[in-house]
Amino acid sequence: MKVLILTTESKHHTYFIMKLFEKFEVVGLVYERRRIVKDYPTGPIFEAEEQEFEERFFDKSLDGVSRDLPANLMERTIEVHSVNQRGFAAYIRALEPDVAIAFGVGFIMPSVFSIPHWGTINVHRGIAEEYRGLDSDLWAIYHKRFDQIGVTVHYVDKGLDTGDVLAQEHISIEPRDEIFHLRYKTTLGATRLVSSVLSEFAERGGPLEGESQRRVGAYYSSMPLDLKQVAQSYFCEFKESLNA
Repeated sequence: MKVLILTTESKHHTYFIMKLFEKFEVVGLVYERRRIVKDYPTGPIFEAEEQEFEERFFDKSLDGVSRDLPANLMERTIEVHSVNQRGFAAYIRALEPDVAIAFGVGFIMPSVFSIPHWGTINVHRGIAEEYRGLDSDLWAIYHKRFDQIGVTVHYVDKGLDTGDVLAQEHISIEPRDEIFHLRYKTTLGATRLVSSVLSEFAERGGPLEGESQRRVGAYYSSMPLDLKQVAQSYFCEFKESLNA
């Protein structure tokens, strides 16, 4: 089974890539350089703490990975501005992937996501039926819906985070958690889920049947800085209630 990974360069994505590379034939790794820039401030808030905490991805005692990609994977790695740019579809066709995994890239056009034989799968760090788009964990916290934090693995279709669901996991907040732990926890969940789904693909020798989403969740963009500050205060209040 040939796997193509579409992602961006970051600590948590490196962990995800390396764990998949340990188990599956990754025929291509594509880093998208396109970034969403808003006309309102979205940070900084806890990014430094998040980056420091995510060093755990490289801690061998925590089943971490090397921060450097192996040479045989680097040979299969390219950078693009956008996965929708001219000429990229031809590159994917040449690789002949069975399945593509998208984690952290922007909207993917049908001319791209339809190329892999068994489809393209997206990792959404959120419960898609409730929160689509960006900062889904923070929006759930802002609305005090602490039971709607998690990960959804779904097929990519013409909508935004609307495809049939292959796997889903809710993430619980523990008394010792900080808000900047959530990306680490959802990445661990995403890695487990995608690894399990790909194992099922390989065993079946073909695509899996996903489950239609029970509802179309509201779409949210990047959370403004002032709302992130509110969400952080709600998170602290919820933690205190766990310790009461």
